[in-house]
Amino acid sequence: MPTEVILPRVDMDMTEGMIAAWHVSDGDEVREGMLIFEIETSKATMEIDAPASGIIRQISAPVGKSVAVGTAVAWIYAAGEALVEHGEPVPAAEGAPAPRAETAEAQSHQPASLDETEAEVAAQTEQSLRATPAARRIAREQGLQLVDIAGSGPHGRVAAQDVLRAALQAGASGGSAVRKIAPQQALHSITLRKGSGDPLVLLHGFAAESNSWRPFSQALTRVAGPELGMLAVDLPAHGKSSAQAAGSLEEMVAALEQTLLDAGITRCHLVAHSFGGALALAAAATATRVQVRSLTLLAPAGLGPESNGPFIRGITQATQRASLAAWLKQLFADPSRMDEGFVATAAQQLESAEVRERLAVVADRFFPDGTQMLDLRHLFNALTIPVRVVWGQQDRILPLRHTEGLPGHVAVHRFAGVGHLPYVEAQAEVARLVVQNIAAASMISTAACAAIG
Repeated sequence: MPTEVILPRVDMDMTEGMIAAWHVSDGDEVREGMLIFEIETSKATMEIDAPASGIIRQISAPVGKSVAVGTAVAWIYAAGEALVEHGEPVPAAEGAPAPRAETAEAQSHQPASLDETEAEVAAQTEQSLRATPAARRIAREQGLQLVDIAGSGPHGRVAAQDVLRAALQAGASGGSAVRKIAPQQALHSITLRKGSGDPLVLLHGFAAESNSWRPFSQALTRVAGPELGMLAVDLPAHGKSSAQAAGSLEEMVAALEQTLLDAGITRCHLVAHSFGGALALAAAATATRVQVRSLTLLAPAGLGPESNGPFIRGITQATQRASLAAWLKQLFADPSRMDEGFVATAAQQLESAEVRERLAVVADRFFPDGTQMLDLRHLFNALTIPVRVVWGQQDRILPLRHTEGLPGHVAVHRFAGVGHLPYVEAQAEVARLVVQNIAAASMISTAACAAIG
């Protein structure tokens, strides 16, 4: 079946977004993770990647049109797959890219020439993209990180020839300042905002992925300002990360360290939710190559044996949007806050049977029979950094009583009327707590320097 391309929610208050630009045309071949369109809201412009590989068809939302969150704006088909009518017939949208007339040579899918790439760059000088689609594809194929490549395009945008030049220099010299992505351990990550100083690294919960942090990252920016850099990481076996590092907690910590080092990060602040919280706590206490300066845990796993086993099984077994929605409601204290955009995004993330199978393996390893196998409470004793634990009093996934008996130097915040997603249901308050925790780390560092001086 074809994969729907939905307009995602990138801000908690977002109900619709305007298509700012399409980077593909009807009939183009796309790869999973490739930039395909941009949306513009009242607060930000966001790049949206392809959720699957295949041929993009039925682009139905023209540039400049506002579309409701969760709406399918296009579909991705396998090669040779017949078109399917999705409700009403989908005409070629006025203002959307028209199908391209392709020659036999074009259909062989050879990389675009440098002249074509430069023409694309010149046609989009008003946009502030960091890399063209061709540059992104070549960087993935070469295993290079775009952040290390100087862009020659408008606003410093990286073009295809910039990536090719970096690859040639690496081959000629036997080495390069451009870092290679570790083929087995590096996890997929996305830069939500470039900033200055030590960045904030965000780790999602079980069955989620890095894009789920976009609304909260906007709230953080409103509190902290644009100087706070943010990187969101897909956990092993989640999102676009492989399952190779999901064998043990120690392997996961090593994979996270490697990912941060590959991104040039040796010091950071950590914010983590649920299952990601267990990984963050272990990393803060045991990592040797990356220094964690502050730790904010949102309803973290690993603090007690109890968990909602039926929920964990349910979201890994649900094959229809309606059944998935019934389980997702348990995440909220007030289920009415779960809008269709939230369900549509989760359904797209979990629609692949292969993804659900990977998650079921992780669940069986760390939550067999609904019991948490990780007992990490003792790790708090090794931490001398600012630590905050945030929990919703109506959490139906991990019980509030797991906050009891934590060491005195751990600040505990319990929110009434909030479920398992405090960063969603108490977004502004939690964002302030995170920023305060980061500030506390800076104050400790300044005091230590003064004492030494």
